[in-house]
Order: sequence, then structure tokens, then C-alpha cells
Amino acid sequence: MAQVALIGIGDELCIGTVVNTNAAWLAQRCTELGFWPVRHVVVGDRTEEILEELRRLWERVELIITTGGLGPTHDDVTVAALAEFLGSPLHEHPTVRKWLEETSQQRGQHLSERALRQALLPEAALPLRNPVGYAPGIWVERDGKALLALPGVPAEMRAIVDMSAIEHLRAFRERLGGRILRFHTLVTAGIAEARLADLIGEPTALLPDGVELAFLPSFWGVRLRLSVSARSAAEGEHLLAEARQRLLQRIGPYVIGEGETSLAQAVGELLRQRKETLAVAESCTGGLLGASLTDIPGSSDYFLGGHIVYSNAAKVALLGVPDELLQRVGAVSAEVAEVLAANVRRAFGATYGIGITGIAGPGGGTPSKPVGTVWIGLATPETVQAQRFHFGAERTSNRQRAVAAALTWLYRLLKGLPEL
Repeated sequence: MAQVALIGIGDELCIGTVVNTNAAWLAQRCTELGFWPVRHVVVGDRTEEILEELRRLWERVELIITTGGLGPTHDDVTVAALAEFLGSPLHEHPTVRKWLEETSQQRGQHLSERALRQALLPEAALPLRNPVGYAPGIWVERDGKALLALPGVPAEMRAIVDMSAIEHLRAFRERLGGRILRFHTLVTAGIAEARLADLIGEPTALLPDGVELAFLPSFWGVRLRLSVSARSAAEGEHLLAEARQRLLQRIGPYVIGEGETSLAQAVGELLRQRKETLAVAESCTGGLLGASLTDIPGSSDYFLGGHIVYSNAAKVALLGVPDELLQRVGAVSAEVAEVLAANVRRAFGATYGIGITGIAGPGGGTPSKPVGTVWIGLATPETVQAQRFHFGAERTSNRQRAVAAALTWLYRLLKGLPEL
């Protein structure tokens, strides 16, 4: 099986001031191409450390991909390290110089001698044009193995991969031959991981031979990743299709989508199909619910808008929550959640209204309403109801879980599923 190792290069990655999102993106792209990622490594901007990892991993994997350190400054040492590793001296590549000159001219920028250093590449390297920046990617094949060096800026890294590196990677994978990996993901919501596992039972007894199942839980639900090592892409897809069908027979009501489908997408698609609309009133979530809905292109088809009513005064002024009610039961209550949902629905003329009010923390809790207490109201043309949730003590997760709970409730209502 063709294995790949990913090396993130940069002191900023080591000390944590920058998160290495490149590794996650590249790992997904590599698995789609049939490579098996077996190492994620981060090293600082020091030639000896880069060389140590290159030499160690070259003995273990068929493909190495590095990100970072291709720029023109003193701490960009990846190219020099590659030249030493390959035993291939640096020279100015005329095509890369031409690219740099064209890019600087297009942007109306002066091309300094320092910037021209990015045209220096190992003689054994094939340059890959950077369509959104300056530093080119570098592709090298040797002794049946390959090395791909990419800039650390995510937009530049992704652009090089999608524009040119992908073809080199695909062709290299085909030349390697052997078994390939295939994956498929089912997305669930409204069910706990343990309950989902109970419904599925022992995976080896349910799924076709060779297909493995992984549970990937989050605030938004549990993603079920199916994977298989097959002799061909066709065989892999056949086994995954059979595994998918067997899973759906047991957990179908909880599956909201596949692949990268989000809970907000699933809700939005149902609203669009039904030609229905939604409005929201948010207190403790401060706009996160509206943001999750409007992250989806075309959400204006079904999402009409909302109010962020963080203070009691805003609840009274914008959505007509009676001040007497706030004084009597408090803002975090079933009654206020229901009024928020009903009144925001009415204010926007929407089919459904959602109201969220709670104590996100870390302060503000009481013995009867501890931190993490959230009331969610859901108004329909016929009824208005509220549900109480208790999520925990961490503010960020409380807000995210409140949004997930609201969307899950609405999804199940739209699908006609029983209450949990």
C-alpha cells in the first residue's frame, strides 16, 4: 500500500501560534488519490532538523509532502535542505524566474533580488507554478519514490495542488500500483455515539469482509467513516456501497447526509424542498445559529433573518418579551424561549421560529440554573414548544452545542421523526 508522510515546516507551527491546517487538507486529498497517510510531522526552521526527517521518512514511505519554508526570507530554509538531501545543487530556474517576473508585473510590484531567490531550485526538481503567490511548488521523483514541497500559506498550497500537483500525484500513484484505499462517510445527528453503536452492533458481523468502521463524534453529530483496502477502485466502491446499505437499514432515520454534509445543510435542503422558511432569535449563542445557516450558499431561499437579543432590554424592545415575564421566571426559561420563537416567527413571517436563551458561562449560573443550562424554543404554524438542555461548563462548546441542538430538533421535525 502506497504510504505518504506529511512534514509541516516552521517555528510558528512548533510553538503553536499557527495551526497546521495544511496537514488535514493534504491528508484528505492524498487518501482520495489512494495514498495512506502514516505520519504527520512538524519541525522548526532549521536545516538539520528538516534533513533528519527527510532521511528518516524516505526509508519508510513512498511519498513525502512538505509545506512551508519556500519563501525568500532568512528563515525559509526548506529549498536548501532539499538540495542537500537530494545531492542536487541549487540553480536559477529560468521558467520560475519568468513566473516571478510576470506575477510582479501583474501586481505592479518591484521584483527585488531577495524575491528572485525563489527561482533557485535543486537541479533535480520540477517546478510547479504558484497561481496565487510567488514561491513555486517542487516535485521530485527518484528511485521509485516522490517528494512534493509546497508553500506554507494555505491558499497557495491548495492552489498548486489543485492546478498542477494533483496530476503528478495521480500518475505517480498509478505507477506504484498495489492495493488502494477507499472511504465513504455517513453523517448522523440526534443520537449519541453509544446509542448509535448499540444499533449498529458488532461491525465485523454487519459489514462486508475488509470494510472497517470508525466513529467520529462532534457537537454536531457522529460521522461514520467506512474504509476498505481493495485491489481496484471498482472493488472498493462496490464494498463501500454494500456496507453503506447495511448501515442504513439499521440507522437510516439518524443519517442526515453523506460526505461533507453539515447539519445546517441538511436542514436547509429540507426547508428548500418544502418551500418553507425559518427565522431565529438568539441570546446566548449571539448569532452563531444564523451564521451556521448563512454559511450555506443559497440560504436566502429559506432563511429570512433573525434578532440577536442578548440583553433583557433587547428581548423586550425587539421581540416583545413581557418585562413581567422576565422578572418572574428569568430570561433562561421555557416561557421566554417560547416567546422568542413565536415572536420572531411572526416578525419575519416565517414558517418556523427558533429561540435560544441560556447561560453559556463561565459565570452567571445558579443552583437551579447552572452554567450550561439552555432553553430552546421552536415555533411552527400550529404549536410552540421548548426543550431544556444542560451542556456543561465550557462557554464555546455550550454555544456550539446549543446551535447543534436547535438544528437537530428542527431537522427531526421536518423529517417527521419521533422526539428523542
